[in-house]
Amino acid sequence: MISPSDIIGPWRNSPDLTQDRLENINDLIPPVNALLAKAKAAGIPLPINPKTGTQVSGAQFGGFRPQTCPIGAPLSAHKQGMAVDIYDPTNALDAWITDDVLRECGLYREGGRWTPGWTHLTTRRPGSGNRTFQP
Repeated sequence: MISPSDIIGPWRNSPDLTQDRLENINDLIPPVNALLAKAKAAGIPLPINPKTGTQVSGAQFGGFRPQTCPIGAPLSAHKQGMAVDIYDPTNALDAWITDDVLRECGLYREGGRWTPGWTHLTTRRPGSGNRTFQP
């Protein structure tokens, strides 16, 4: 399970972490944790990322990203607090997730083909409207 501090990571004091973005993060937590609970119940491994000490992927940019982050556009879901990358080194989580699971949890994801080693989950509906989308 993840917490707001897991998503915020080292950016707690960033001026980009506005109240609206904190609210987005707080809205992201319950559906992501619901999906992780379903995965755990199904026997899917959910390892801890040794770089973050959490289930958030990457070294520092798997959750909230400040505007100075070189990854993503200024209005990207990560920079708005609406996305998190879950550590998935064997891609077991991505392989298990279906659009039905995403729909049940109120989430969307980038297709696993584009996320080797992590699973990108977001509450922001992509333009295509597809639960699993291509970046």
